Amino acid sequence: MILVTGATGMLGAHFLLHLAQQKQQLRAVYRDESKRETIRDFFDYNQCQDLFASIDWVKVSLDNLAEVEEALDGVKQVIHCAALISFNPKDEKRLFEANVTITKVLVNALLARPAKLLYISSVAALESDEQSYYGHSKYLGELEVFRGIQEGLDAWVVRPGVILSDFFWKSPSLALFKLAFRIKDLCFSGVTGFIAAEDVVSSSLKLMEQQKQLDVTLVSHHLSYCTLINFIRGTVGKSTAHRALSKKKLLTVMRLSKIMTFLGFKRLVLSEGLINTLYAENKYQTLDEYSVFEGTKARDFEAYVKQLALNYQQFRRG
Repeated sequence: MILVTGATGMLGAHFLLHLAQQKQQLRAVYRDESKRETIRDFFDYNQCQDLFASIDWVKVSLDNLAEVEEALDGVKQVIHCAALISFNPKDEKRLFEANVTITKVLVNALLARPAKLLYISSVAALESDEQSYYGHSKYLGELEVFRGIQEGLDAWVVRPGVILSDFFWKSPSLALFKLAFRIKDLCFSGVTGFIAAEDVVSSSLKLMEQQKQLDVTLVSHHLSYCTLINFIRGTVGKSTAHRALSKKKLLTVMRLSKIMTFLGFKRLVLSEGLINTLYAENKYQTLDEYSVFEGTKARDFEAYVKQLALNYQQFRRG
């Protein structure tokens, strides 16, 4: 049996769908009934209604060792997707609890069992300068997994870039589509790695077939935020954005936003961590540079983003 944490999130749902299509025996962790129903809708969207019923759903508090140990009964593999993504400094404590404490509890529970662990980290964990609270929490989560490996745990660590997907339009990593549709002549000069959710799933599962435990980045393409935003806009017939707002100006906007909040106005959600991310130029090892992924072909990225843009346009129209 395979246990998936974070099963009601975007990436967890993709793992469930892929593995259910392979007729794997699955157990999925959830906390919120409404979010579980969203995953049912996701299966319906992919015309896999019958497969949803084959999943064993268990309500578990992942910071509770006893509940985690009970959920692991009969499990041979764990795919740990559960995480919090936030660049808000006020979420520092919640980030530590979701991305570090829960990982520590899971690793401790697995040490006494013959089960393998796939830990979904993030390229944000590799940030060296001006690391965000989110990136730091994922880095600390990785340290818990590496501790487990030293103590005998079979585990693999994958660090996806910005994950793109259909359907989950409220996911933080898909906010770029919202920006592309709402901001007419503005973009950000930073560069980062992107990957389709489906490619994260297939690459991660291929990695777990290896006897050697590895930690890898999962990126298929590098693009600037400006390039991606303009491609999305062009796909749906909108004019391209030509003006890249400077990092200095956006930091000024953030500080003014704090003053306006103090005066009682609604705050614009900006943080230095988010701004640093939008302007950083990061390049990572791509899938085709790893021998372990030899023969694995990522999706046609341009065609994939084009279809996502059209689907998002349809979503906005209701």
